[in-house]
Amino acid sequence: MPLVTRPAERLPKDYIALDLETTGLSAQRDRITEIGAVKIRDGRIADRYAQLVNPGVLISPRITQITGITNAMVEHQPAIEDVLEDFIDFLGDDMIIGHNVRFDMGFLAEAEHRTLQFVSNFRRPTLDTMTIDKRLFPTERHRLVDLIRRYGIADAEEHRALSDATQTYQCLEWQRRYISCDVALLPTSQG
Repeated sequence: MPLVTRPAERLPKDYIALDLETTGLSAQRDRITEIGAVKIRDGRIADRYAQLVNPGVLISPRITQITGITNAMVEHQPAIEDVLEDFIDFLGDDMIIGHNVRFDMGFLAEAEHRTLQFVSNFRRPTLDTMTIDKRLFPTERHRLVDLIRRYGIADAEEHRALSDATQTYQCLEWQRRYISCDVALLPTSQG
């Protein structure tokens, strides 16, 4: 009789939890202002990456109100082309976990295309804590702040990249503990 793998056991124990802050919602028009990531090994934080990025455009007062990131904070920070290769090295070949991960991957792929002319570093397996939450709690809201409150992780989302990446990691580990043997709960990985 073959061994049946439980859904929680299919979740990776080694991965990168990622979050970005940006000047807006369009990967084509807007720019990255902050990258945050935590490298997870065997379900625990092994390393962190945090970098403010000069977007080369003004940050609107609305975005500053949400993230706390001001034009003065990024004025003397490196541009995305000066940090992207180091960040790609930090990622290695790991699966990327995110909350609404397509948003972050879209910004990174666009930045890579504009600055390095590579087109494949951000075409890799991803897993989305929002998608998992939708399967676990289909009638609830699924913003990161909703998950961290429902899961008892924190009362507020900081809207800063490293903090949000850390909370995304905590969400995935909470989801790992919560998932039952119902195989239908786990989404497939996206490439």
